[in-house]
Amino acid sequence: MVLEIAVKFMRPEPRTAVELDVVPKLFHRRAVHDLYTVHVDSTQILTVATRDDNIAGKWLTEVLKSTSSNTKPLNPNPEFRPDSIFVGLIADMDYEVYGPGGLQDHPYELLTFCVGSHCLMYSLPWPDYPGTPKVVKAFFENPRVVVLGRDMAKVANKLKKTHGIEIRKAVDLNELAIRGMKRDDLDLGRYDLDRLAMTVLGKHFDVIRPEEKLYEWWTYEEGIYGQDSYDERLCDEKVKFSTLDTHLCLLIGTALAEAIHGARFSGATKKKKKATKRSQ
Repeated sequence: MVLEIAVKFMRPEPRTAVELDVVPKLFHRRAVHDLYTVHVDSTQILTVATRDDNIAGKWLTEVLKSTSSNTKPLNPNPEFRPDSIFVGLIADMDYEVYGPGGLQDHPYELLTFCVGSHCLMYSLPWPDYPGTPKVVKAFFENPRVVVLGRDMAKVANKLKKTHGIEIRKAVDLNELAIRGMKRDDLDLGRYDLDRLAMTVLGKHFDVIRPEEKLYEWWTYEEGIYGQDSYDERLCDEKVKFSTLDTHLCLLIGTALAEAIHGARFSGATKKKKKATKRSQ
């Protein structure tokens, strides 16, 4: 069965004093946020898309206050804290740059976070101008935050190099799958996200993606100053699949962590009970 995915843009009220001018003069980027509701089968996810540092900071600050049970392992263990917050993460770049030596190492431009049923799509500022906000750096450095994704060594190294972001606890889903599933007959280290989802979560998590890569993330609409000005927002397809991908990262990572540490903790408890019974 194919996973059904749909996105609804929650159109904002007309804005007047919340526009930020950038070059060229008549082009404007909203210094606010857009809201979307993404339906993944019966699950409803609220996605916030923004390039505004303050809004992103508030979202991340609220995450740190979260105590939702689906963001942490079932039981305490040496690898994760009891109050850990599991965060699905996708790091993205809008376009590829080719030079004399081939494909250039372009900085990430968009981070998509997923915690529980909430997602944040945050357009990163260009490296060193004006620089990554302290609240974003502090979020990744927080010992409670467990970042779940693919190719996490590469993602972590690049974010540190280009944006000064250090991920304190990065967990690679492929490596976690090898540990959690213990299936030597499967090449889990090479599985992409969709194949991991079907293997770990079940065949119901079958995703049908567009045949062609999405090269243009943005849509443009007439701005508040009339036909000579424009607003931009992420297109629905980008929002839909970025939200889905981070949601899958979260589900896969949480399921594997519970399989590894839940079983280990339960086993330790049984041994302790047996030892107690013998001592009696």
